[in-house]
Amino acid sequence: MKRKDFRPKKRFGQHFLYDPAIAAKIVDASGVGQEDTVVELGAGKGILTKPLSERDARIIALEVDRTLCEELARQFEGNGDGHDRAAAKVEVLNVDFTKISLTGLLAARNLERCVLMGNIPYNLTREVLFSFLVDEYEIIESAFLMLQKEVGDRIVSPPGSRVYGITSVILQSFYSIQPVLKVAPGSFSPRPKVASVVLSFKPLPEPLVEPGELKQFIGLVKNLFQQRRKTIHNTLKTAYELPEMALKKIHAATGINLQRRPEELSNLAFLQISRSLAEVTKV
Repeated sequence: MKRKDFRPKKRFGQHFLYDPAIAAKIVDASGVGQEDTVVELGAGKGILTKPLSERDARIIALEVDRTLCEELARQFEGNGDGHDRAAAKVEVLNVDFTKISLTGLLAARNLERCVLMGNIPYNLTREVLFSFLVDEYEIIESAFLMLQKEVGDRIVSPPGSRVYGITSVILQSFYSIQPVLKVAPGSFSPRPKVASVVLSFKPLPEPLVEPGELKQFIGLVKNLFQQRRKTIHNTLKTAYELPEMALKKIHAATGINLQRRPEELSNLAFLQISRSLAEVTKV
């Protein structure tokens, strides 16, 4: 499908990468091969799907736009007939990826883990990242995702950085995250107003947060950063209605100065406070 043949739909937030050299770099960085299953989020016109298929990986390409889905199916018409080995490993699904369970998608095909790839719509970034990379952490082999550069900068930022925040703390508790490459607005059609970046997410050997701790941990991180100009002490006191004695117990248990602000804390420090908070609020 040529660029002029398709009119992007605003409701889907569509910005299509059209530079095959950039697509090739992303696929090369992923290192996927014939043993891998790739779930591609928002396959669009197949700019990533094609080089991925040439790696002989199994691909489940998800696309919400029916017109694009039909075109993808035509591109990979060898699917299942034995004439094209690469295309035979591509499955195109017309679905809204924000409404699916990756775990269910894989289980229905007797698969356990996947490499996640795609260009995440700017208006859905946090929702998608938390849903797939955190809630379904156990089935992620790795992920290579294109994001708005500003969002990517936040995700990889260290404690003390001006842009260190909720996504930084939570995602870095599960993954080693590295920038792969920057992508200029001119590499997309229609051209977005901002630059993009591809990040790689490699699961940590063990996630920092246990499943049973996750809800409390995320709630704490959000509460503290929503009041990032306040001290940790003051936010804990008001958000959780803690008496001074409980705050002293948290300080004693963690050794963390609660007069600090949230952007100064490591993800481990957040976890220590979260665990101590669970103890002092236990009924």
